[in-house]
Amino acid sequence: MKTEDFIDFLATGAGPAPAFNMSLKFRAALLAGLAASLGMGLVANGMASGSLPSFVRWSKLVYAMSVLTFGWVLLKQLARPLSDVRASLWGLLLVVLVMAGFGVSDLTAASSDQYDDLLRGHTWLMCSLSILLFSLPALAAALWMLRSMAPTRLRLAGFAAGIFAGAQGALGYCIVGPDDSPLFVAIWYTLGIALSGLLGMLLGPRILRW
Repeated sequence: MKTEDFIDFLATGAGPAPAFNMSLKFRAALLAGLAASLGMGLVANGMASGSLPSFVRWSKLVYAMSVLTFGWVLLKQLARPLSDVRASLWGLLLVVLVMAGFGVSDLTAASSDQYDDLLRGHTWLMCSLSILLFSLPALAAALWMLRSMAPTRLRLAGFAAGIFAGAQGALGYCIVGPDDSPLFVAIWYTLGIALSGLLGMLLGPRILRW
């Protein structure tokens, strides 16, 4: 039997290959990460004060959501080979620069005796590490999802998973973090998200290798 005939024989009655619903896994990873990050934030807030803080400002929520949006798009692109991610990376950088601009504007409008409060607040020592901690379940979910896809740029895909997870960790930390000046958010929230991105970049080649 010729090779072509054998292939035709094997394919007889096979029907079309089942379509894989990639969006379903993305949504599952997002919901699992958000549930874990927000749950950790609620538990931490309950241990600290017993009620939701009234000082959560829209600026840090919008910032975290904006980073999450671009992280989501970047992650979906890198789950496939040969995707052009330049626009998503520039969009992510633009979000960070806009937040940094608000922080600088806030600093220039303040008096010198307010600088320390704007820069370090009350929780600068724990903010970034808390965001990284809150992001770990989301990072695990994102990497699990990517393993079933076809990423080829493993470090960059891991970085995207880390940014995606770090933004979710930042959303969870918004619940418990009392400091909300634009400068504080631009520095310490960004650092926490970047640490998650770095962790994802380090884990990507190990976990996502085919």
